[in-house]
Amino acid sequence: MRSLVAIAALAGCVFAFSAQANPSYDCAKALSVAEKEICRVPDLQWFDRQLARLFNLAKEQAGANRERIVVQQRQFIVRREACRADYDCLQGAYKARLAELATQVNVFEAYAEYSTKTSSSTMWIVRDGYHAGVKILTVGGGGHTCVFEADNATTTGKGVVKWRGTAGDACRIDIIPDADALRVETHDCQDYCGMRAQMDGVYSHAR
Repeated sequence: MRSLVAIAALAGCVFAFSAQANPSYDCAKALSVAEKEICRVPDLQWFDRQLARLFNLAKEQAGANRERIVVQQRQFIVRREACRADYDCLQGAYKARLAELATQVNVFEAYAEYSTKTSSSTMWIVRDGYHAGVKILTVGGGGHTCVFEADNATTTGKGVVKWRGTAGDACRIDIIPDADALRVETHDCQDYCGMRAQMDGVYSHAR
């Protein structure tokens, strides 16, 4: 995944983010190397916000072993801090902790990673039962990219995830179950992509 981020940076394409560009904590109070690196790299901030969301949900579950969940969170922080400014290590720590928390909440696929057959597009989804955090990263022809992040897409009873832009943003994204995969359909979302990249397609569970 780091290669996709590097390509995106080198391509110099213009793209927009739909989510707030901050982690779950106050960057003005960041002290450790890892915390400061997360504040510096927008790609990691989405993962931090989603982890905070799933951590709070896990603690609130009926019958939750709060003490165990908190201990595991402290263990995660130790692992994260050991990564210092290593991007791959930091992202890997977040993904592993999200997968762990997903087993402790009563939500279908609380966390999942998907990719297209060409592996040029990756999508992450974090669900809380009513809303979903969505992140899509695509690298198309000529290194053109699509970068999309959202924290509060709407989920339906049929497993569909929908995101609609606010005032001034006409983009609409539908993520629809398709057998064992998810189909992404976008409308008027060009502002999130370079000329030769698109988010649309069928995404299967990443292996």
